[in-house]
Amino acid sequence: MTKQTQFRDVFNPALVNKLAGNITHVWDSFERDAFLEAILPQLESLSFGDRNSLIADSLHKHLPDDFQRAAQTLVNALGPEPASDSLSGFSGFIVMPQCLFISRYGLDDFDTSINALYEMTKRFTAEGDIRPFIEKYPEETMTFLHKLTQDKSPFARRLASEGTRPRLPLFSRLPKFQRDPLPVIQLLEKLKTDTNLMVRRSVANNLNDIAKDNPDVVVETLSGWQKTNPSKEMDWVISHSLRTLLKDGHPGALRLMGYDSNIEISVSEIHLSDENPAIGDEINFSFTVTSLEDTASKVMIDYIVYFMKANGKQAPKVFKAAKKTLAAGETITITKKHSFQQRSTRKHYSGAHSLEVQINGKKYTRANFELV
Repeated sequence: MTKQTQFRDVFNPALVNKLAGNITHVWDSFERDAFLEAILPQLESLSFGDRNSLIADSLHKHLPDDFQRAAQTLVNALGPEPASDSLSGFSGFIVMPQCLFISRYGLDDFDTSINALYEMTKRFTAEGDIRPFIEKYPEETMTFLHKLTQDKSPFARRLASEGTRPRLPLFSRLPKFQRDPLPVIQLLEKLKTDTNLMVRRSVANNLNDIAKDNPDVVVETLSGWQKTNPSKEMDWVISHSLRTLLKDGHPGALRLMGYDSNIEISVSEIHLSDENPAIGDEINFSFTVTSLEDTASKVMIDYIVYFMKANGKQAPKVFKAAKKTLAAGETITITKKHSFQQRSTRKHYSGAHSLEVQINGKKYTRANFELV
């Protein structure tokens, strides 16, 4: 995608034409023109989710009425597995509406559907569409996912982790795993030292999800992993898994990463380059940190911006500033800048804002300013 396109544009006329061609290649009776006519005129006005849904529903209308035949047609049309061992680019999104077709119209046929999703996930990911099967067939689906942890395809192994994330973005949550994450952790135990970075990243993302509901469980789990599997790769998994807890200043997470929340330090007042920045501007700010300890200390320095929201209330967001090891008595100056450009992921509102320093999870000095 270019800067002018939006995420929804991964579902574009070229993708729909390619999908139609793939199906025509394996099923002579496919009404390609009717399929395209059902989708292309509507595509431009629809969102990402609605485009995905439209393609899936159009597949239902133009594939065989018998679900087993329809699913096998899609599997036959998938083509070879990718040579890459990681997700990249946008070509794989052609599989997404096919996965949705399976979960939407095949929920009453577990065996056919789970086999189709297995073939599809090896070409992209079925992370969202495995979830209805986890809900309806918990024992059967979890047994299947445990088998996937040993699969030769890294995409299949990743499904075992990504599909069980309690708070997977863009898809419905899995409340039972929010309440009790143990079944998920049992899967992650088998993937924690996977040879593929994509899989290990999924493990960390899953644990980061779990940490939002069960922080102490995650810290305890990772503490055990740190002791039994010491390595640079495991250090990365631990750090990535704890990213939300570290921002929140969770004491156990900080200790696990070697940060003492009771460190003796002093922090100067924050110097702001502008106390009345405009929306679209950026501000520079600086402050000094002095260690009052007799020995070297690790410090994780964050800053918190308290944004004014549309409801007239402030909401905090934590940003990373620096990770340092301070010598005994050492003073360092931190200089940063923060942009207030409008973005699709963050809309700025005028009004009272604040900026606060957080070190090893503890809040220190704070400065107020007005965004105009």
